[in-house]
Amino acid sequence: MAEDGGESRDWAELPSDALAAVFGKLDVSDLLAGAGLVCRPWRQLAATDPTLWRRVALSNKGNLMENEKAEAMARTAVDRAAGTMEAFWADSFVTDGLLLYVSMRAPSLKSLKLSLCFGVSNKGMSEAMQGFPQLEELDITICSLYGDVCQSIGKACPQLKCFRLNNAFDGMNDDTEALGIANNTPELRELQLIGNNLSNVGLMSILDHCLHLESVDIRRCNNIQMDNALISNVYIPVSDLGFDLFDDLDMVTDDDDDDDIY
Repeated sequence: MAEDGGESRDWAELPSDALAAVFGKLDVSDLLAGAGLVCRPWRQLAATDPTLWRRVALSNKGNLMENEKAEAMARTAVDRAAGTMEAFWADSFVTDGLLLYVSMRAPSLKSLKLSLCFGVSNKGMSEAMQGFPQLEELDITICSLYGDVCQSIGKACPQLKCFRLNNAFDGMNDDTEALGIANNTPELRELQLIGNNLSNVGLMSILDHCLHLESVDIRRCNNIQMDNALISNVYIPVSDLGFDLFDDLDMVTDDDDDDDIY
């Protein structure tokens, strides 16, 4: 009985299927640092049920003092998924080492989203991609990745259908990334290159080689000139081309997608 005379409940005896349903609504940090530590049955379920860790989203919100804690949580989540992780979304705390750790332990990963990850290099990204043969969605927003990394990604991830490579700044013509995409991502359906330095040559190469493309977003790609030659060769409806060069770069956030993750 409760102290006030009412009926008490032993939450440790909550059925595992009901508890798993509740845990599935929590974010990773709450599950690792809160609910998963309440009692032995709760801790055991959180540690041994890989279905809770198939889709993981972690944000450090740029707090450098918390990077080690966030990385430790990410590694724990990967371990608990036991090879079943399908989505990993994270931001500034991700490094080459962590990405490789995920790569070696999450061969079933289908969705990877990274933003503001300046600790991830071209070399680190290329090595990690070797472990994601089933990857279908890759979202890289304002990270220190450029040049031939797209070629490495395409070769390692033949099932890639959605690719977003977004930057905040533009510069001189550079079709390295565009050509890497054109020659190595034949299954691509959706492409977003906000703030990229590709020119008409690079865009035409993408349109010529990625025959399954359904949408292309090239906002803030200031080296693109929508001339008659380009428009006449675009087989994707012009209404699907996001070429408003004056739109501000929208930071990729997952606030609207949280319900789909957990």
